[in-house]
Amino acid sequence: VIGPNAVGKSTLLKSIAGLLPISGDMTFAGENLAALSSHQRTRRIGYLPQPLPQAIPLVAYETVFSACRSARGDWTREQTEQAIENVFDTLGIRQLALRRLSEMSGGQRQMVGLAQVLVRQTPLMLLDEPTSALDLHWQLNVLNAVRDATNQERSVALVACHDLNLALRYCDQVLVLSPGGQAELGTPEQVLTPDLLARTYGIEARIER
Repeated sequence: VIGPNAVGKSTLLKSIAGLLPISGDMTFAGENLAALSSHQRTRRIGYLPQPLPQAIPLVAYETVFSACRSARGDWTREQTEQAIENVFDTLGIRQLALRRLSEMSGGQRQMVGLAQVLVRQTPLMLLDEPTSALDLHWQLNVLNAVRDATNQERSVALVACHDLNLALRYCDQVLVLSPGGQAELGTPEQVLTPDLLARTYGIEARIER
């Protein structure tokens, strides 16, 4: 999901996550998301908000364990611990497992926040600018991990971002939100055109391969 500031990207994700009221229909895999209970929503939707996880004194492993148990109460402790091990390895943050969030940088806390989403293995993930506090190496690491998760779990990730190059590289579909309530959905090749970029961002641009 791309578009200029204040166009509604975060509002869209918050609405799907059940944090804001909606009008109309909102279904996923045949289910009415608006009618789900809080527990059902936790099992089906993983949401990473734009603000970074708070710098609390808990260690990273504890926060990820709590997130997993809240959604996967049917797992044994061994299954939960294995899922946590896997997600820390996938994201390349094993060295952060026993560090307190209060001792971490913003980028490191963002990685832990993403681990809290991935470990739950929900069929729908809503990620609001998951790479905003990360350098290029970690941006690619994060989106590779999200892409792998969608392939392995046959899940859907809706990712709000500002980086058009990352959208071109990783996304199957791009939803462009433009000022005035306009929206366009399609493959990156279809929608990320010089004409659309001019209408959406007010810039002259060209697409190079």
